[in-house]
Amino acid sequence: MKPVHVRAFYPADPVGVVPGGVDTFLRGILKYAPDDLRFSLVGMTTDEAARPCGRWTRCQLGQREFDFFPVVRVADAGQRSRIPLSLRYTAATALRLRELRVGFDVFEFHRIEPVLLFLSDARPKNAFFHQDMAVIRSDKADIVWRHMPGLYFSIERRAVNALSSAWCVRQEGVRAMHARYPSQAEAIRFVPTWVDTEVFSPLDDAARQALRMRLAAELGLDAGSAWVISVGRLDSQKDPELMLAAVARLVAQGSDLTWLVVGDGVLRAGLERRVADAGLQMRVRFLGLKAPAQIADLMRAADVFALSSAYEGMPMAALEALGSGLPVATTDVGEVRQVVRPGLNGSISADRSEEGFAACLAEVLAQRESYRGEPAVQAIKPFQPAKVLAPVFDTYRQLGRHFREQAPLAENQTRNIE
Repeated sequence: MKPVHVRAFYPADPVGVVPGGVDTFLRGILKYAPDDLRFSLVGMTTDEAARPCGRWTRCQLGQREFDFFPVVRVADAGQRSRIPLSLRYTAATALRLRELRVGFDVFEFHRIEPVLLFLSDARPKNAFFHQDMAVIRSDKADIVWRHMPGLYFSIERRAVNALSSAWCVRQEGVRAMHARYPSQAEAIRFVPTWVDTEVFSPLDDAARQALRMRLAAELGLDAGSAWVISVGRLDSQKDPELMLAAVARLVAQGSDLTWLVVGDGVLRAGLERRVADAGLQMRVRFLGLKAPAQIADLMRAADVFALSSAYEGMPMAALEALGSGLPVATTDVGEVRQVVRPGLNGSISADRSEEGFAACLAEVLAQRESYRGEPAVQAIKPFQPAKVLAPVFDTYRQLGRHFREQAPLAENQTRNIE
């Protein structure tokens, strides 16, 4: 039987170095798709020479190939442009509707805006919601829609009513959407995120020590210091100011630690100034954007992973840290309680104060040897891509085959990309 062809719409570049949990999520779907599903992606490019705009390119993740059509260019994936990327992307997609709406069976969306372009299309639509969108009313929200929550929920209503299925990575988000859209409740389900253990896995003690010494030499780090690593965008959602305040407090109390900051974003320049003003240049290292394999090496060699976010879905970086054998100190956000077990593989801050998070981080630093390794790895065993994504892939099979049965002429009205 001909594979069901799913086309995803999201401004991602899965083979580029792009920060963000949604990009990692989408990368996993493409990489672990079974043979009876075929994927193509309408996204963005961070390398115009290798993946030019306005042209289909065959790309590969792991053993899986997919077709990739960038509609926008992004020179620096860690920074925001004056015009929101979501707006640029949706407008650019609209200009190419004729060629982008043919050759597939099922739509996949990771933002609601592009859904509006295809409301009249009869093919089944699936969407992922990576937050409980009630966060747009939070003062820590960095989502553009925080300025227009009423308009957002009006658009969301139109989009959700057009979906055949939807998934949210927050259980609270599922409950909220059920309340907003009771007629669609059966179609809206919870799906956790996962960790790619082919990339994020622990090392034995000897290999870990050798890796640590190599990275210390390459990056100019003190191998004897406790390395605390954070991975993510430097924006208000991730709240790196809270993390910096906690680090400064612990250093002032005599802790020998180094904060490794992996990522980039709008707050980086201000953080760097604050680090310099506090004289913490030797205690805080900004490493910029890194590819997944480089992040995995840093996590294997580090001592503690720290997450200071104001809000999250199910943070993939925390799962990746645990998968690398790293204990976690985190704020109480999203679904972290599914994997972070206080007293076993990490700690969850009692509150979002500087004192509370510093105490959380200090506790994990003190217990890092007992929390590291097997207690961390065991927590992510249920969150393997093939297991987590199985119901999603089953849904695509059902949607695609049902549509073909209901519209036998559909395949004659579309053409495949070869």
